[in-house]
Amino acid sequence: MTRLFDTLSIKSMNLKNRLVLPPMRCGKAGSNGEVTDDLIQHYLNLSDGPGLVIIEHTYIADGGRSQGQLGISHDQHISGLSKLTNAIHSKGVPTVLQINHVGSMAVSKVIGAQPVGPSAIVNPRNADKEMPKAMTKTEIEEVVQAFVQASIRAVKAGFDGVEVHCAHGYLNSEYMSPLANIRQDEYGGSPENRIRLATESVKAIRKVVDKDYPVFCRFGARDCLPSGLELPESSVMAGLLVNAGVDVLDVSGGMGGIEPLGEKPQGFFVPEAEALRKATGATVIGVGGIIDPNFADEAISKGRVDLIAIGRGMLKDPTWCKNALATLAIKS
Repeated sequence: MTRLFDTLSIKSMNLKNRLVLPPMRCGKAGSNGEVTDDLIQHYLNLSDGPGLVIIEHTYIADGGRSQGQLGISHDQHISGLSKLTNAIHSKGVPTVLQINHVGSMAVSKVIGAQPVGPSAIVNPRNADKEMPKAMTKTEIEEVVQAFVQASIRAVKAGFDGVEVHCAHGYLNSEYMSPLANIRQDEYGGSPENRIRLATESVKAIRKVVDKDYPVFCRFGARDCLPSGLELPESSVMAGLLVNAGVDVLDVSGGMGGIEPLGEKPQGFFVPEAEALRKATGATVIGVGGIIDPNFADEAISKGRVDLIAIGRGMLKDPTWCKNALATLAIKS
């Protein structure tokens, strides 16, 4: 029986346990997206205990950024990111970089241009309620190449893997959602078309990284909004992403954000992760307000998920993972 404290190998990456620090924006990046000493210290404080650290969403293009976000859009970002990976590796923990284009979540006063999206539909999570410009096919191709270049930079900076962001109402999530994508071309309509930007990006990334280099996907399994994306369609999309080269599905919410509406039981996205694990055969990360080590261990031992992400619990108590593993070791 597999337990929370057991090791796991994902291609070239070896994890000492099944606990993950999920990507959570800390607001400590510099004004040009650079790594700061405060940001490095933040991650050092959280790197004692988990088997894997995933770094917060990092913009791949200057036109796809938000205020105070970490950047990987230029080679000048590599040196600072290398300092970050070296610091985390000093704790004996591998680290993955989440790469992202925020799409219509951007605001013009930050990017100096009109935000873009799959269609001219206001993003419900955009506080400024700006109308985005529907992307041209040339702009779509540019985004794919931006994901590729960001992945190349991530490898140079020493990250052990990359995570393509397809959740939380950002660009890939918008393309996936019927709430934001009403395109009539090959990037709209069917689930196969609405996931095309993401699958093209993953396929292109796989061509420039080593075959044993892990590629993750932060995946919005359902929009958590009325008439939005639901599991039947997202299961098809997840399968196409795995076929394109995704190794790990980091399962979360879509256009509605990081948590569902209404009641939020512990592990609120674990059922979706379990369903996608069965549907695709991929390694999956379960998440959702998990605070009980026994719940986390049981989700692993019952084969519902392969990894458990602890976000708020780690922010509140950086020793959560160490304490949880010690508690479980005593009980076993």
